[in-house]
Amino acid sequence: MGTQRFRKDRFLFLAVFLFSAVLYGLVWWLNPYLYHVFHMDDFLTIHICLELLSIVMSFCIFLIAYYTFERCRRLRTLIFSCTFLAVGLLDLFHTLGYNGMPRFLTPPSVSKATSFWIAARLTSCIGMLIAGLVRDKTTRVSRRLCAAASLVYSGILLYLLTYRLDRVPPLFIEGQGLTPLKIHLEYLIIAVFLISLGLFYRIYRWEKGEEGYRYVILSILLSIFSELAFTQYYNVYDSYNLLGHIYKIVAYYFLFKAKFVLNVQKPYRALHKTEQKLSQYADGLEDQVEQRTKEITAANEKLIKDLNDARHIQSALLPVSFPMAERLEFYASYMPCEKIGGDFYNVYRLDDENVGVLIGDVAGHGVSAAMITVFINQNIHVRREYDDGRIRVLSPKQVLNNLYYTYNRMPFPEETYTVLFYGIYHLKSRVLTYCSAGMNVSPLVLEKSGEVRPVPIVGLPICKLAEIVSPSYENRKIQLEEGDSLLLFTDGLIEIDRKKPDQFDEPNLMEFLKGMKNKTAEETAGYLLDLYQAILGGNQMIDDVTVLVMKIRESDGKEVKSL
Repeated sequence: MGTQRFRKDRFLFLAVFLFSAVLYGLVWWLNPYLYHVFHMDDFLTIHICLELLSIVMSFCIFLIAYYTFERCRRLRTLIFSCTFLAVGLLDLFHTLGYNGMPRFLTPPSVSKATSFWIAARLTSCIGMLIAGLVRDKTTRVSRRLCAAASLVYSGILLYLLTYRLDRVPPLFIEGQGLTPLKIHLEYLIIAVFLISLGLFYRIYRWEKGEEGYRYVILSILLSIFSELAFTQYYNVYDSYNLLGHIYKIVAYYFLFKAKFVLNVQKPYRALHKTEQKLSQYADGLEDQVEQRTKEITAANEKLIKDLNDARHIQSALLPVSFPMAERLEFYASYMPCEKIGGDFYNVYRLDDENVGVLIGDVAGHGVSAAMITVFINQNIHVRREYDDGRIRVLSPKQVLNNLYYTYNRMPFPEETYTVLFYGIYHLKSRVLTYCSAGMNVSPLVLEKSGEVRPVPIVGLPICKLAEIVSPSYENRKIQLEEGDSLLLFTDGLIEIDRKKPDQFDEPNLMEFLKGMKNKTAEETAGYLLDLYQAILGGNQMIDDVTVLVMKIRESDGKEVKSL
């Protein structure tokens, strides 16, 4: 609670106390001039109105506490509920038994009304004292059982003060006024209220100025002055009696506000605060959306820039020209499905007599696949150079074995794998020695005659299985002739639409190649990609596409060009 608010509340308590004290003092000081005994009919009308208001407020306090207890299960709430059920009933019996009212079970009398009054006030102050003493903890006590106990308590008092009133000591004697017992009981009630006042003021401090306890304190303050007024009257219809009832109704109003009005208002206040927050949020929502849109746009632009940079880096790892070799020409084209992809290729001049060709495909596409291609590029070793200048060309089997175990030493995800094909072409004998690591499409040889034949392939992909599987890569050989072309490609070339796998498959590709027997490597690759684009149409690519063509030229005296 803020210091300023606490000071305001203390000032409020002091102001109510001073006002009540001044009003009571004026009435006492000016008693010879202000004292008045009202006509019974006039007083009864005022008395009934004031008491009915207090009875209604008592029952409202009981009902709100009774029905909110089921949710909060607070012990103090249950005590208020039971107390004011009994107080409301006793005030009702007091009103019905007041002198001048119609018969209620027994004839009305001053003693009967006064006895019910004292019973109600004692019940109220003791209930407030208990509520102030107990710790406001949760309880499993049945609210119905407690309400029934209050009804039984009220019924017992109704029986005793109605049918056994002669056994109760007199509290008021007609013509004499209040008895000492009545005055002492009033002072006892005042003392209990004073203790309750201190207890609830302490609770008010502990609860950091909770609004409900502020009104409980004000109610107890006014109840004290109400009881003081009831120690002074000489006639049940006089001005002191009226003043006591006025104090009482104001005290009940504060208690009614603390326990009923605030509890009824609580959900609406919470709703109002929520509406205010929603309104404030809605007012700033457009700005927030605009700000978030700018942030997302900036993030997307950065991501696109990073992907473009990665694409350029990946492209830089792919050869832009091929080594010069007698009567050999190469051409390659790479189309990623996304900004960057998982296909790769390369051509190596191993020594004077051998040229290596490589093509591969990492499972999936995108950034992760591209990173694997970088790893393959850095860790595939096709030859060894010694300090004395000697060069040892590694066979395809050795290349793939080394790559397999190197790959397995890396912390790559278990589900990632790579398929690739590596071959060594001997320039003089025109023999291609090759090995496959799970390549899922067979390279094709387009012979000079126009016939097309697949290159047989077997082998385990480069994957994380070294602990349970040892690869059995095998070197195989095929004879190539002048005028032949070797077509290496990834499966993206023939996987255009997974729903229509027969739309363009390997047999279709072989049939198409027959018409390109006299074409250069560049022309062959170009026609293949044009066909792919035509079949793809405006659809989205589903996989990366790579084509690498090696053409063995016939001896025609033409010079070899670097492409």
